[in-house]
Amino acid sequence: MMNQIAALKREAGDAILLTRMGDFYEILGDDAVKAAPALEIALTTRGKGTDAEAPMCGVPHFALDQYLPKLLAAGFSAAIAEPTARPEEVKGLLPRAIRRIITPGTWLDDDARWLCALHRSGVGWGLALLQLASGQVRAIPGEGEALLLATLERLQPQELILAEGAESPLPEVPLTRLPPWRFETARARQQILAFFGWQHLEGVGLDPYPALVGALGALLDQVEATQKGRPAHIQGVSVELGATGPLLDATSARHLEILANSLDGGKAGSLLQVLDLCRTRMGSRLLRAWLEQPLRQREALERRWSQVAWLAEDRRREPLQKILAGIPDLERLLGRVALGLATPPELGQLREGLAQAARLPAQLDSLSGFIEAEDAGLWPEGTPLCEGLREELRRCLAEAPPLDLEKGGAIRDGVDPDLDAVRGLVRDARQVMLALEEEERAASGIGSLKIKFNRVFGYYFEITRANLAAAPAHFVRKQTLANAERFTTEKLMAFEQRLLSAEGDQLRLEERQFGRLQEAVLQARADLTGLARAVATLDLLAAFAERARHSGWTRPQLGEERDLLLAGARHPMLEARLGRECVPNDLRLDAGVPMAVVTGPNMGGKSTFLRTAALLVVLAQVGSFVPADLMRFGLVDRIFTRIGASDFLSKGQSTFMVEMTETARILNQVGSASLVILDEIGRGTSTRDGLALAEAIALHLRDLKGGAPRTLFATHFFELTRLADDPRIRNLHVEVQEWEDQLLFLHRIQEGPADRSYGIQVARLAGLPGGVIAKAQRLLAEMRENPIEPPGRPRPHQAPLPLFEAEPDPLRRELEALDPDAMTPLEALAWLAEKRREGRP
Repeated sequence: MMNQIAALKREAGDAILLTRMGDFYEILGDDAVKAAPALEIALTTRGKGTDAEAPMCGVPHFALDQYLPKLLAAGFSAAIAEPTARPEEVKGLLPRAIRRIITPGTWLDDDARWLCALHRSGVGWGLALLQLASGQVRAIPGEGEALLLATLERLQPQELILAEGAESPLPEVPLTRLPPWRFETARARQQILAFFGWQHLEGVGLDPYPALVGALGALLDQVEATQKGRPAHIQGVSVELGATGPLLDATSARHLEILANSLDGGKAGSLLQVLDLCRTRMGSRLLRAWLEQPLRQREALERRWSQVAWLAEDRRREPLQKILAGIPDLERLLGRVALGLATPPELGQLREGLAQAARLPAQLDSLSGFIEAEDAGLWPEGTPLCEGLREELRRCLAEAPPLDLEKGGAIRDGVDPDLDAVRGLVRDARQVMLALEEEERAASGIGSLKIKFNRVFGYYFEITRANLAAAPAHFVRKQTLANAERFTTEKLMAFEQRLLSAEGDQLRLEERQFGRLQEAVLQARADLTGLARAVATLDLLAAFAERARHSGWTRPQLGEERDLLLAGARHPMLEARLGRECVPNDLRLDAGVPMAVVTGPNMGGKSTFLRTAALLVVLAQVGSFVPADLMRFGLVDRIFTRIGASDFLSKGQSTFMVEMTETARILNQVGSASLVILDEIGRGTSTRDGLALAEAIALHLRDLKGGAPRTLFATHFFELTRLADDPRIRNLHVEVQEWEDQLLFLHRIQEGPADRSYGIQVARLAGLPGGVIAKAQRLLAEMRENPIEPPGRPRPHQAPLPLFEAEPDPLRRELEALDPDAMTPLEALAWLAEKRREGRP
């Protein structure tokens, strides 16, 4: 056995090897030492005191899916080894083989996981991505390192496949290294053609992108290696051209908390959570995809809004959602069948799900206005309902199939005459065995005598030690225990052979029928995929309609090209938390006045107002209604945001460097149809530098070739309010009320500039000591009386320069020799610490 495991471990490589031994998956050797802490289970020893002694841990086979995420979270992959024969078919050690290798990017039960292969060729690159749960394959070509990083940051793959020696653009993402020849274009082309059974790549659109061909070939190689074959539910490739950027890049999506909150990266508090009222996992998965790729076509948007409007009526939507709630994840079930992982209950789920899905067209037909629904495309004409597959599952699969196929009873009676005959033998043999048990109990007078079974000794009579004297003479001892003896008889051995043979035949015939059902599922995979897409779309549109109905959201309107008119707009996540307490606000930007400078105190609501405008554009272009009394806007091609402050010390980037880097990205990519949200630009450096940069950035946007983009510019630099001297820019401020040094934040946006920032009052609200507040007030008064002079201008009381030059200062010379721009913050701190150790002040 240890030799067998050693051979399997060589095949598994760095992956943790889990070998099925009876009812457990065992982990041995160094793998056990690594895995036990990650799995939070005890580390024991197998073969203690023998030459084969080894560390060991294990998990129950039925709980494997609960433990695998812990291994993946700890950065490990897992190789799953299973027996390839049944005990009755072989003598001695069961043969075993690795059935699949689960890596961070191929965990089937996590919808958000993507396995990604990257290949570079000159300035060009190609990304190939697989979501194993759904079988979706995406192929994205592009050029330039900046676009590559932005694309990877947006896609957030869980595992990256690279050629050996290639530099990883995402150091924190788990890596799989493959030999460079696996990425070679000619070889990769043949792999793609063989995997999909195609004759050429012209119709797919891959030919012009050799780097993309290399990445896709390597990805498919790795899928075959880890899944031990070609998963049948992976049917094609979606080539995504024009990777110049979606509506939202990863930075803007993070700032606006589209998919995750900024506190802990979880779903709670995100726009995704607010919208996800889906009844199916397929709908929730589609919602994430729509949020990642909002629409930019007028016709498609108007169509989605019309669909949401039709479903907004409770009498139409609610009966459909009741049906949708009974439909399982068809895509995931298809994936499990394709990978050979489906259980009998999962095929039962598929059967029930298909029956539920078949009710949807009839339910739509029963509603008044079905013609409108059909015209709106709520249930596309020709959507397959998989009637043949549904009927075959109903005919063959038991009403309540067992979790484990080996337990028998997964296939209905009457499906296979041979199976029915074998089942009759099993039932007869068991009856004979029960009669034998009663016969021996009566003859021996041992009331507790029973026939029992285990996998090692088979069937046996068990007699407690207290009754051993009454054991019949024809009983043959089989095993001795501490408190009992186990026996067999000639009759029992004969019936055992008959029963075990019949049970083996039954399992073999049930496996054959179950395999035939799985093959039927795979034959219908194209229809299943089409049905799943229709169900997910209807589910998501119904979720949008439910949110609009219950929260009072309204249908957006498309206006002039550079309009953004909001009346009574509310922040969607804030409204979900506060309800009616969420304060609505208005905004008007257009071609004549495309920019607004927003001033006011901290905590007044500037950032919330800015985010609200951007979030409503995202909602509208996803196809949802919006939390506003009125929204009329021209389509936005990109949303750019620069919000918040953060240090990236590990990357050698300070708050100001991050701020300027993100702003540079915006200025280099923005166009006249964009929406730009800038919050507190310039605060990470000196006041004068920050003010100069902020004004220059605002003027750059104002004078952009082709027209200024719609821009909201929040700032504490009150000097920027003079930008409104230009008729293309307006001033806005957040309203506050002051009473006896106390502030009341009204969170309302009004025309005109703020008169001051109320920083000291906000500090008092934050709990600063009274002495600090009083000192700050005195200093502020002094500063107003004696403004700080610009640097370089001599003050009246400035001492005269010395007549003779001071002695050279070695520390000054060292400082002048430094290049601060080339130093990271950690390097600067290390230099300072060294000078302190040398005893310098």
